[in-house]
Amino acid sequence: MAIYVESNNDTTINLFDKRTIYQGRVINSNSAGYKNLVNFNFAEKHLYGRVDRSFIPITTTLALKQFKDSAAAENSISAINFVVDAFNDLAFQFKRCAANNQIKKDDPYLSNLTVYKAHQDPRKLYDEYLTTYFNSIASEFKNRKIRVKNFDDFIIELKILLESTIREIPFTKPAYIKSRYCPINCSGLVVEIADLDCSNDVEKVKKFVNSSNWQFYVNTCRSYGFMVDRFIPWRLVADIGTYPVASPMLEYASKYGLDSTNKIIGYGYRHAHLSFYNNFTAYLLNLYNRIKLKSFRETKLCNGSTVSTKVYPQTYTMEQLLEIYSDEYFLKLYFGLRFLEEESQFKDYEKEMLMDNCVEIFQYKDTSSALLAFEKILNKTFDYRGSLSYIKEQLEAVSTTSDTSPTTTAGGGY
Repeated sequence: MAIYVESNNDTTINLFDKRTIYQGRVINSNSAGYKNLVNFNFAEKHLYGRVDRSFIPITTTLALKQFKDSAAAENSISAINFVVDAFNDLAFQFKRCAANNQIKKDDPYLSNLTVYKAHQDPRKLYDEYLTTYFNSIASEFKNRKIRVKNFDDFIIELKILLESTIREIPFTKPAYIKSRYCPINCSGLVVEIADLDCSNDVEKVKKFVNSSNWQFYVNTCRSYGFMVDRFIPWRLVADIGTYPVASPMLEYASKYGLDSTNKIIGYGYRHAHLSFYNNFTAYLLNLYNRIKLKSFRETKLCNGSTVSTKVYPQTYTMEQLLEIYSDEYFLKLYFGLRFLEEESQFKDYEKEMLMDNCVEIFQYKDTSSALLAFEKILNKTFDYRGSLSYIKEQLEAVSTTSDTSPTTTAGGGY
């Protein structure tokens, strides 16, 4: 039996054991001094490039640039401009060293760096995701024979349906950006130099970790400001951080007036909830129209007799919907869905208080201020399962029972 994972078609126990071997024997043994060999599955590192420093989901607005050498036709693969500049210089360094026999010339991936994948448009990804999502919801309404007469009925039934699924399969765009359904590539900071199967650890070891160019690869990536994904070693991620020292990537970014992490995040990204909320009501009306029947028969008991009547569900234009339901109604509806999506420690009365306070902010200021205040509080990762603070807490609990004191180094987003 292979000691590394070849595909995900194995038992959970075997997958866990084999991945542990990959992590322990291969990566750790070959990563001494490789501070840029990063586990992007660990704690908040999973959110790198997809949240700001308040952990609010973001998407990039920075200019994209095409790569010189890519595996796609007409060099159509792109990433954020300064990431492309840094990668082009990195690739040239590999070519130069290969020509001078400093590294192996004929390595399939680590001699002549070729881009296979980079930026993926989060708007397009979310639109595709939402289409599938709405299809599933419509199917559930149909299969469960849920009948609605109006928008009120629809919202009641939708909430019931989503309560059991929305945590794992998010509805809103900010929750989608943070989820496993959205690739880190949407950040614009990612470059992939192979098109291998991410689940095949055998190929990772054979074609990357065991390559004679491996050490040169990891070290050179670091010198150009790239991190290497520990579990997908052909994936390079631009390091825009300043801890413990400023990343070389910031030198490339500074050519575009972005000479700090704060400037890159502050000027180059926007909060994902803004674009979503602008379309929130339209999404709901679209879904309502999809699940609403033209008519259905409703049977009632009247004076001891069964009476069947034909019901015609109400139709709405967007203007009519906005006349019937207030801005505060849709804000609270959004807040309620976001609470269901996020793993939070809020008690019911705390949720109500936060929603009421944010509605007040809306009334005194505007929608964007209310949404920002809500998302800032909701997205705090403290004590969330899987967050760094949660992991620390569990380690401390273990250390108390075993009378040891392990320390955990903060991974940090940037």
